[in-house]
Amino acid sequence: MRKIIQWILAGLVVIGAVLMFYFYYPEIWGEVFYPLKYKEEILSASQEFQIPRNLISAVIFHESHFNPDVKSPAGASGLMQLMPATARGVAKRIGIDDYTDSKIFDPITNIRLGTAYIKSYWDLYNQDIDSILVAYNAGPSYSGSFIQSKSHNTIPRETSNYIRRVKATWMAYDKIYGSEWQGSQKPFQPEKESFIDRIDIFNLLDLLRK
Repeated sequence: MRKIIQWILAGLVVIGAVLMFYFYYPEIWGEVFYPLKYKEEILSASQEFQIPRNLISAVIFHESHFNPDVKSPAGASGLMQLMPATARGVAKRIGIDDYTDSKIFDPITNIRLGTAYIKSYWDLYNQDIDSILVAYNAGPSYSGSFIQSKSHNTIPRETSNYIRRVKATWMAYDKIYGSEWQGSQKPFQPEKESFIDRIDIFNLLDLLRK
């Protein structure tokens, strides 16, 4: 009988741990797996171009993992992995007269240019996130056929995975930081009564050791 009780308690501990991880994942682990750097720069670009701040954050996460110095073999550079020609074109369009190629590694400039680039597709594709991400990742030649067919079979598998990952990360950032975080402040507040307060896992562990 004691073994049966121990197995039941062990099961409750596992269930409790799973529930705690699921419901309190943002509170406990969120910032570890989904860091958020350059908040001021992201917020400024978000407000200037009216693009959700956590969409920008998710794109940066998957493009560079917040490393401003990264450069791909193809030449895409900086936090939002912009090609030099693209960066020059966007800089000219939004009126950065003193832009030089070296500024692509500057976080403020790179995030502003990358967000402006997203904004151009945001308006063109009427805020259709999948089409926007297709254009950003694979180029507008693919987004045109994607818009007509709405089929992921018309785009590279890498791009299809990119869409899924960016959207999932966007949702994670919304859950962890809130969709309207401000600057360096993190508005997320844990509940007054935590899951551990409601289910005393440590007492259950003590029982298992008896």
